Amino acid sequence: MAENMENFERNAQEEPKDRTRLLWAAVALVLALMMGALWFSQKPKPNVSGVRAKHILIRYDANDPADRNRAIQSLTSIRERILKGERFDALAREYSEDTMSARRGGDLGWSPRGAYSASFDQYCWSADVGKLSDIISTEHGFHLIVVTDRIISDIEKYETDLEKRTQEKQKEGTGGSAGTK
Repeated sequence: MAENMENFERNAQEEPKDRTRLLWAAVALVLALMMGALWFSQKPKPNVSGVRAKHILIRYDANDPADRNRAIQSLTSIRERILKGERFDALAREYSEDTMSARRGGDLGWSPRGAYSASFDQYCWSADVGKLSDIISTEHGFHLIVVTDRIISDIEKYETDLEKRTQEKQKEGTGGSAGTK
């Protein structure tokens, strides 16, 4: 018993174990994991242009003028309701005949240039973001479109800038040579 008491007194007099090293190792590990997560999330994304749009589609029979008029009237009514403040998403869910996008409030997701019919694609790449389109006709029917986001790649920006400069130089060359003859 006396021996147990001596061991107890000796242990009580020793300083508690220093766990500082263990704590700093844990902090370093957490910091390393956070830095790794930041690095992977900041990796450059593919440099591709894309557009995100939503639409409401009303189909019609191209051989039936009455059905075509019905589709135009229906979409005109929906467009007026949107302009008066009703939510595009709710109306797309209720009226759009594109069953895949209707469930998502008309959202088509991200698409590259040229993914849609010519008139649809032209609107998506030229319209202001957030602006409601007039009625647009494609081989699928009539559409109302809202572009929700657009990303132009650095490559495409460079090509557009290069094309503008080339056109300006051609105009300067044409204007300059015509005046010297």
